[in-house]
Amino acid sequence: MRRAYAIVLALLLVAGPASAAQAKVPSRPVPGNVAVLVVDDFGLGKNPRAKTGTRTDNCTIGANEVGSNGAGDDLPPSGWSHGELVYRVLKDDLDVVAGGPPDVDTAALTQWTYVIGGQKYALRAEPVHADRYRVDELLAGLRDRIDALRKDGFERIVLNLSFVVVPCDVVGWLDDRSLDELLTSYDEMIGHDPTGDLKDALRAYLDGSGRLDPALVRAGGFTTTLLRDKRLTPLHATLTGAYYRTIDVRAFNADKQPLSTLIHDPAWTSFRRDLLEPGGTPTVVPVGAAGNGVRDAKGNKVGLPFPFAPALWDFVASASVDADPQIAARFNSGEVKLDGTGPAALLPGSYGSSFAAPRLSALQAKYLAETGHTGCGGTPSMGYVDLTGMPTLDLETSSPWKNIGKVSWPGICADFPA
Repeated sequence: MRRAYAIVLALLLVAGPASAAQAKVPSRPVPGNVAVLVVDDFGLGKNPRAKTGTRTDNCTIGANEVGSNGAGDDLPPSGWSHGELVYRVLKDDLDVVAGGPPDVDTAALTQWTYVIGGQKYALRAEPVHADRYRVDELLAGLRDRIDALRKDGFERIVLNLSFVVVPCDVVGWLDDRSLDELLTSYDEMIGHDPTGDLKDALRAYLDGSGRLDPALVRAGGFTTTLLRDKRLTPLHATLTGAYYRTIDVRAFNADKQPLSTLIHDPAWTSFRRDLLEPGGTPTVVPVGAAGNGVRDAKGNKVGLPFPFAPALWDFVASASVDADPQIAARFNSGEVKLDGTGPAALLPGSYGSSFAAPRLSALQAKYLAETGHTGCGGTPSMGYVDLTGMPTLDLETSSPWKNIGKVSWPGICADFPA
């Protein structure tokens, strides 16, 4: 347990670039109550009053539903929502952390009594249904939930973010070649749809030959339709991949243009300032799934050398998949690697970075509960890796957190309080 526990995120995850002096961990750990919020699609439907978003807004594209090239890729759709599967992995790991089953287990929350130094503390998990598309609306809901938790005695909070963020108008960002590849992918999916539901859902966007009409797609509104129509769920991952492939082929200068600036979101910046650093002390730690890669023009699954957003952003710790290299090559790279196996009791064979993230969230919850710290001595904050292999965060001190497995964690975080 000590080696796994050593992860605990040697980072000032939410403090941004910092010197070793700024990142120094307080000398005396202070235990406290911790809550983990699983922000995900729990199958409760979408808010009909949600705003659609403009070209400059960012959208949450749900959570790569099982069976749609997301978590549990190539599996048939199941009766479990993505959020339920992620939440189950978190609960199983928190059972281990707390040393036993929860005291309270309802649809609204799960809570354990966690004994530290003979004193009792609360360890809580709560589901948060991401029922809106625009990031600013999602974060407004999180603000309310976090405020309520703090009033309930939970000052330390982990956010599990196993979903993807892209521009609300994805096609508006694509060049002609990328758009052609996206349309080709849609054509192939329509042709292989055994039920015909996908073709029926896309009928208004087909030209006479059965091909998606590029003019209609370019006219706008197509992305919004894709996100709102449950029948089009199988296309979500293709839409995401089309955007992130365009990022993958661009050139970057880590000093002048960090990767995160390409999908920067003012709402996240405000959220970080208002909630993650109250009084200058980071007490809310976001953990994101690096992502399960994208499909290339031939339909093969390939991993990107960086995470999807929100895991892409420098104040979010990203978890990728720790597996056989041949398998792991299909998944995006993050800061650290963990087991990507889904909950066997609910869906045997499920797999993906969506399930690595809650395992990292459980480790972070343990550390926050026992210490209240979010850093590890002078170790640099976790920073995602750009296409040159160099970190775009904390450039003066190269970050060691580059898709690192558990075996290497203790060596990076040498002064972690064992």
